[in-house]
Amino acid sequence: MRGFFIFAEHFKPNVVEKRILFLCTGNYYRSRFAEILFNYLAEKQELPYKAFSKGLRLSKRNKGPLSVYTEDYLTTLDVNISGHLRMPIPVSSDDFEYYHQIIAMDEKEHRALMKTYFPAAEDNIEYWSFADDYIEAPAQVLPKLEGKVRNFVAHLKKE
Repeated sequence: MRGFFIFAEHFKPNVVEKRILFLCTGNYYRSRFAEILFNYLAEKQELPYKAFSKGLRLSKRNKGPLSVYTEDYLTTLDVNISGHLRMPIPVSSDDFEYYHQIIAMDEKEHRALMKTYFPAAEDNIEYWSFADDYIEAPAQVLPKLEGKVRNFVAHLKKE
């Protein structure tokens, strides 16, 4: 084939994306923040990871697809959320086999829910410690969660 060249620097082998699942209660505030920020950072650094988020016990009280606190804070970070507006999704038992790593946002709150709804998976996931907005103000939680997600992405980059 005349004129056909493959330049090594432009060739990227097929890389299997590893799937991360962030869990919280309603899949509206903390897990959505972690998912969106993680994907923003991972894409910028060309990491072979994709995050998703789901909820352990969805609430009908949520107003719309995304917490206003999450939306506002991500906007201050210049993270475009337009492609991330979807309604909360409940976690299913199949998810515990599908995702490579699962992280619950708050051990105090979510270990009990895991024990109730998914006892076989309770000890197979990682737990962080970020309280819901009715316990601790988002102005305190989101900066700490941002730091945790950034450190998590930096750790994955070193692997």
